[in-house]
Amino acid sequence: MNVVLNIKKDRVDAASGSPLVRIVIERIAARLADDARAVFGGHPMLVPVPGSGLTRPHTVWPSRRVCEELVGQGLGDDVLAIVSRTIAVPKSAGSVARPTLDQHVSSFTVQPGLAPPSRLLVVDDVVTTGTTMMACAMKLAQAFPGVPISGFALARVQSAGNPDRVLDPLIERVTMAGQRCKREALV
Repeated sequence: MNVVLNIKKDRVDAASGSPLVRIVIERIAARLADDARAVFGGHPMLVPVPGSGLTRPHTVWPSRRVCEELVGQGLGDDVLAIVSRTIAVPKSAGSVARPTLDQHVSSFTVQPGLAPPSRLLVVDDVVTTGTTMMACAMKLAQAFPGVPISGFALARVQSAGNPDRVLDPLIERVTMAGQRCKREALV
């Protein structure tokens, strides 16, 4: 889990001088099986999920950094930072009162006036239940009806299993479960 925290802070690997997020994305790209690689098929535009707060200049946006490194590995056409928060919500991690799906949806806005892309891939650094990612995808679906949208998270929170495997590629489906979402493994 230290890897994820260091990525959130945009830390650099002391030995190589490379950003840690680049090293992790390179390793993930090398290990993607065909079924997982299909998530990146069709030349998607990568949309970073905004953080819980309002964006401030010169702050680290972890999911945007993940998008940039994915594009660098040929796993996306470009980064479209077109979703932003207009209302801050409590952080999902460690929060007793996690934001609901409706709170997330109403806190997001999509940049207007853009031509519809052929495919969108919503990208987050860490997924817990998938509620934030689902809300972002829902907002994009409202702005771009009919455009295929899928998601990718660099790491996932697990309540059971080997904690060293949080970065292992895994295909899951995020579904609504009341006012939040849940993840279900597909393979």
